[in-house]
Amino acid sequence: MTGFTEGLAQWASQTPGSWSEQAVDAAERALVDTVACIVAGASDVAVSRVRKGLGNWGEGRGASAVGCTGPIDAPWAALINGTAAHALDYDDVLDPAASHLSAVLVPALLALGEEEGSRGQDLIDAYIVGAEVQQCLAEAVNMTHYTRGWHTTLTLGAPSAAAAAARMLGADREAMVHAISLATSMAAGFKRQFGTNAKPFHAGLAAKSGLLAAKMALAGLTADTAPLEGARGFGDLLAGVGARGFDVAILGRLSATPAVVRPGLWLKRYPCCASTHRAVDAVLDLMRAHDLNADSVASVETRVSEPAVRNLMYQVPVDEMQARFSMPYCVAAAVIDRDLTLETFRASSISRPDILAWLGRVSMVGDPEQPADMPSTTKSWATVVVRTVDGLSFESKVVDPRGYPDRPLSEAELERKFLDCAQGQADSVLSSYAVWRRAGRGESVRELCKSLRAVGAATRHEARDR
Repeated sequence: MTGFTEGLAQWASQTPGSWSEQAVDAAERALVDTVACIVAGASDVAVSRVRKGLGNWGEGRGASAVGCTGPIDAPWAALINGTAAHALDYDDVLDPAASHLSAVLVPALLALGEEEGSRGQDLIDAYIVGAEVQQCLAEAVNMTHYTRGWHTTLTLGAPSAAAAAARMLGADREAMVHAISLATSMAAGFKRQFGTNAKPFHAGLAAKSGLLAAKMALAGLTADTAPLEGARGFGDLLAGVGARGFDVAILGRLSATPAVVRPGLWLKRYPCCASTHRAVDAVLDLMRAHDLNADSVASVETRVSEPAVRNLMYQVPVDEMQARFSMPYCVAAAVIDRDLTLETFRASSISRPDILAWLGRVSMVGDPEQPADMPSTTKSWATVVVRTVDGLSFESKVVDPRGYPDRPLSEAELERKFLDCAQGQADSVLSSYAVWRRAGRGESVRELCKSLRAVGAATRHEARDR
């Protein structure tokens, strides 16, 4: 009987690329959203430090990376662009995986596709396959794996990117098995790194590792053919008791609706940790419904899942990254400004007296109905209670936040996000939305990537290396 890894690899290498218009459109939306995040994150301090750390290693041929005017080798382009995509925590989420799917897949496939001269439709095809692989991995190990402290953007991202890259390279079943397997040996990352430069670096590492694993497998490098299942495998070591495990029945989903459509991708409305979004939406909804403002609100209580509580570890943030992982900061800023934007998380905003004075009014508790071992396919939610200075109390529960698959960003909102992220960039970048938006419909990957080289290492929001 074919095991989980081999069954997954057989599908990833042999499934026809005849995707529905709905699947292609979903992948293109994710692509343009991720490119926006790459552009916006290009000048973040973490990305600047990655470029500095690479030094001359990045010089080469074939691929484009933001902040680099000339071509560089594909693995380094994937590393830089992956870090940039996740730097501002504005990039999309595959919710069952609790992973930033596209911040890994898109940089890996852009770098490889540009180097290989691939077509846009090859990029979209490989992306859809990589998303499906990650959904299968997520159903096997989450939420147990995630709650144990693993950063799934890297742990699930590297093997998913390897499968996607191997697909783009035309791997057969055997090479696909080895690509996925090799990537599991480069897949690690702890959530203790949240709030530091290492978190976005994880996305870059996953993109680079997936690309390397695929290239090595196509060159004949071998690995264990069942790295996911069984004793001392991925599931045994990184998920353990409580996870469903790599049950081949999970692979039945491969003949159903693609993961890019169902469960679908969460394109973020706010540039901060996804664990805050439901609560922020609930607060803003209540303020609009009851005509409240910062002066009329006495306190805000948030009840969220246990994994969300663990993610949001900063009560009083000291920098931009910590602010993205602070429920008090995100809620306070939302109450005062009636929105969360890129400007909310600039260094100049973190020390705003009005926000700092509001932090103590926000509390966060775990919801006992959302334990750490919830199945990955069960939706989470947030409950918020807003109390006013007049003694009134209002409550709201949000399951689907703005941008979630069942509450998607409109086309206008998506384009507005892209333009906001590209603010201050060259005209070729600002005008590239339509090109990225139809990526699977004729453009070559090399043509697509031309605008990335126009993204300067320094923009008007260049982060200072503190």
